Amino acid sequence: MAEINASKIIGKTLFAAKQLDKLGAGLQKIGVFKPGETVGVVYSYITRNGQVHWMFYDAFGKAYYVKHSADSFKFSKDVQNALQEQQIQEEKELIEKKGAIPYYIEKYGKWVLYAIVGVALFRTYYKYKK
Repeated sequence: MAEINASKIIGKTLFAAKQLDKLGAGLQKIGVFKPGETVGVVYSYITRNGQVHWMFYDAFGKAYYVKHSADSFKFSKDVQNALQEQQIQEEKELIEKKGAIPYYIEKYGKWVLYAIVGVALFRTYYKYKK
């Protein structure tokens, strides 16, 4: 999956895909989210030591954070749609940058080559098996 652009996540609701630690202002554990629970609506994010932490607010206006990892969250349909649109846009930009033919050769060329070699080997095997 492509990297997530934070602008596609801010303002969206995230759900826990696994047990996640709820972190306070000093990034100390203050609670836990169980799989399937609503983590909250993303307000912003911070990075500490190269690690992204999504920022949320509770019902009392107090900020809390949850560390991001690729398997931490389930995304609502609107987030999935935004990510899919981002991937489509990135692919269009690559096609414009490289050109359509070089892009598709790079993307699918080795699989076409594998298929051709596979068919040739199968035909040779079948021919000598008789």
